[in-house]
Amino acid sequence: MRIMIKGGVWKNTEDEILKAAVMKYGKNQWARISSLLVRKSAKQCKARWYEWLDPSIKKTEWTREEDEKLLHLAKLMPTQWRTIAPIVGRTPSQCLERYEKLLDAACAKDENYEPNDDPRKLRPGEIDPNPESKPARPDPVDMDEDEKEMLSEARARLANTRGKKAKRKAREKQLEEARRLASLQKRRELKAAGIDTRQRKRKRKGIDYNAEIPFEKRPPPGFYDTVGEDRPLEHVQFPTTIEELEGKRRVDIEAQLRKQDIARNKILQRQDAPAAIMQANRLNDPEAVTKRSKLMLPPPQISDHELEEIAKMGNAGDPSLVEELGEGSTATRALLSSYSQTPRLGMTPLRTPQRTPAGKGDAIMMEAENLARLRESQTPLLGGDNPELHPSDFSGVTPRKKEMQTPNPMATPLASPGPGATPRIGMTPSRDGSSFGLTPKSTPFRDELRINEEVDMQDTAKLELRRQAELRKSLRSGFASIPQPKNEYQIVMPPITEEEKEEAEEKIEDMSDRLARERAEEQARQEALLRKRSKVLQRSLPRPPAASIEILRQTLIKGGESRSRSTFVPPTSLEQADELINEELLRLLEHDNAKYPLDEKTQKDKKKGSKRQANGTPSVPEIEDFDEDELKEANSMLEEEVQYLRVAMGHESESLEDFVKAHDACQEDLMFFPNNNSYGLASVAGNSDKIAALQYEFEIVKKRMDDEAKKASRLEQKIKLLTQGYQVRAGKLWSQVQDTFKQMDTSATELECFQELQKQEQMAASYRIRNLTEEVNKQKALERTLQSRYGDLLTSYKRIQEQLEEHKRQLMIQEEMEAQKRAQEEEEMEAQKRTQAEEEKEAAKAEEEARKMDRAADEEAAGSKQVNEDQMDVDNSNADGDEFVGPIPPGPGTQGDDNVVAVEENSSSQSGDTATTEDGSCGMIDASKSGGQDHIDSKDELPTVGASLDDGSAAASSDQDVSTEVNATVPE
Repeated sequence: MRIMIKGGVWKNTEDEILKAAVMKYGKNQWARISSLLVRKSAKQCKARWYEWLDPSIKKTEWTREEDEKLLHLAKLMPTQWRTIAPIVGRTPSQCLERYEKLLDAACAKDENYEPNDDPRKLRPGEIDPNPESKPARPDPVDMDEDEKEMLSEARARLANTRGKKAKRKAREKQLEEARRLASLQKRRELKAAGIDTRQRKRKRKGIDYNAEIPFEKRPPPGFYDTVGEDRPLEHVQFPTTIEELEGKRRVDIEAQLRKQDIARNKILQRQDAPAAIMQANRLNDPEAVTKRSKLMLPPPQISDHELEEIAKMGNAGDPSLVEELGEGSTATRALLSSYSQTPRLGMTPLRTPQRTPAGKGDAIMMEAENLARLRESQTPLLGGDNPELHPSDFSGVTPRKKEMQTPNPMATPLASPGPGATPRIGMTPSRDGSSFGLTPKSTPFRDELRINEEVDMQDTAKLELRRQAELRKSLRSGFASIPQPKNEYQIVMPPITEEEKEEAEEKIEDMSDRLARERAEEQARQEALLRKRSKVLQRSLPRPPAASIEILRQTLIKGGESRSRSTFVPPTSLEQADELINEELLRLLEHDNAKYPLDEKTQKDKKKGSKRQANGTPSVPEIEDFDEDELKEANSMLEEEVQYLRVAMGHESESLEDFVKAHDACQEDLMFFPNNNSYGLASVAGNSDKIAALQYEFEIVKKRMDDEAKKASRLEQKIKLLTQGYQVRAGKLWSQVQDTFKQMDTSATELECFQELQKQEQMAASYRIRNLTEEVNKQKALERTLQSRYGDLLTSYKRIQEQLEEHKRQLMIQEEMEAQKRAQEEEEMEAQKRTQAEEEKEAAKAEEEARKMDRAADEEAAGSKQVNEDQMDVDNSNADGDEFVGPIPPGPGTQGDDNVVAVEENSSSQSGDTATTEDGSCGMIDASKSGGQDHIDSKDELPTVGASLDDGSAAASSDQDVSTEVNATVPE
């Protein structure tokens, strides 16, 4: 039998199912989540989520700060990884794994250590004790049947949105609908039978938003103007996308602006290409760039001299300097002071001395070594020495950060206080009393040789004078302590020349100023070169192309050769000057075309430009370079010659227009002769030369026309290729255009008709408007009458309502008074009944007591009779004259007196007044308490009872009279 134990390595499919289950069921129902995974328990699913799949888990490399914090907390709380993990920001397994790795790195310095022999490393066949914190294993290509079944079941369960709760809700909804339909059918049947059953509405405390309009303002009754309420509906525009909510991004805005610039440049190039080129040149011109202003920085807090002092203090105690000084340089040691340690009390050293020697590794390795030694140490019960540990800090939960700071002379205490400085603690005060308590401003850090100048000025003139006096005094004392000189020295200062002064006073030029100066110099040089060019280039006049220059060369050379061969007479000076001018003209043309070529180049020349550049650029012919003065002088000579010739030839009165006409006539007379391959005058040439020149010109024009025709045909084909679709579309749209024109004609006709109708309507509209206005006025008058009648009726209705309310209120008051009267009568009757019952009880009680008293009186009378008889017997027995001594018995008179007193007391109790006895005592005797007296006759009690009944009836009658009076006072 195969037994499967849950657990083992996690696979990719299991991880994905666990993620989807957590998304659906949450992070509390791990038993339900584990039911989707066949081979995992709820505890393992929870551990897998919190150890690996949780998105909040950091899986990046450990930083130095995290390592320091981990080691520090591991020392404070050993093996408490679940407490350490949230502080470090990692999982407990990650903290434990990193801790072990750091300890292994600390122990790796041992020569016998081998990483492969790590006992924590899993061997083949061993089971991973913590597979939840390891990456998932990839899915195999062929899954097991169990895995496929698990996937299908998980897919079905996770995709099921209609579970038990949803089905129950649907069932309850269906029952509620059936109940509603049954009650509706019942009401309909009762209504058909004539029984109206209205549903009772529940009274709600608040507003029923299904039946009422909250905060409704009802319109006033009657007619009123609604012009102000007829407003157009406003379509509220609100953002519907994330882009509209957040706005356009900067990248999109820049891209849109670039597209706009490109489109604008294209349009500008199509419409006005020269202006577009000028604008591009203006933008690319370096002169158009705004000049940068000078960089104005605040004055430095630390001068160069103070930086040198800091460097010296940093290099103090450097062993390389000691080696450079050597052992025998005693004079140097005597002259130089030692700054390796703090020179005086109060100076703060540049660096804090280290507690441990440098070079033993960083803090992480030191802490790891400490923990490794502590773990390997034995228990203290066995004794022995403690392991040697590196010093560490336990001032807080997290390790203290050690940061090196650059010394600041503004915040660091300065050197010994000189004159004007406040003495520090532990210093001996000045004896001369010239020192005063002020803090110096920028005293050097160290000045053992006293060579630094104290340039700080004091706050007041008096303090400055005292400081100067102190300096003079110290200088005199220094001079006084100088020993006598053994040798004499003489110092001769060399003279300072003016050039050196100028060099010393030369100011460092700013970069922007230097660029501006170089730019101005370059512009001046270009202008000077432009002035040296020919007038044609300066004035931008048209120039002949290269082919025309060759023809001109041949014409000028042949003309000179013909003149030289025509006669054997040597040329005159004028002819020689003409030849020199022609040669100089040719050289200028070649130089200008080579150095400043023409811009009119065809596409073929541009295509062949790469080949020409590969073969090499044509050489520029050299011409003689003249100075500007020489050119100005030549120009002035030419102007003088021109004036001389004009005077000599009589052209002083000729205007510029005459010169232009003469130039045009000469230009028209000039013609190219192919026989001589040169230009000449048509007026001088023969007919054959003219015919040949015209035929040559015709052939050139024909050839050019053929070339243009070929070019036009190529362009036509290209245009046809590009516009063929547009032509076809234009042919299709032409019919639509014709239909549109027809519709336009029809619409124009209809427009004229409607305009005529409008004129007729305008003529008849005034009559209809007048009739409608009269009807509206009549209706308004009727409405006013009805409104006034409505107001009167409304007022009378309110008055009647008030009268009805007043009558109801009076009826309610009368009913309340009658109810009070009836209640009062009932209370009086009940009181009378209670009083009668009490009187009857008291009468019965008094009668019983009277009977008891009668029996007692009878018994006493019988006793007294017996006593009298005995007395009589005694008297008879003592008849002999013996005298009997005893109490005198009461006579019959005393008994009668007692009865009289009792009657008087009864009468007094009936009347309620005071009764006085024979002995003179007074007292109030209540009829209810008269039963306690001796010798009271029962017959005497009856008048008191009757009297009390009479008094009660009298009281009842009096109350009835009062009630009748009260009722009489109430208005009907």
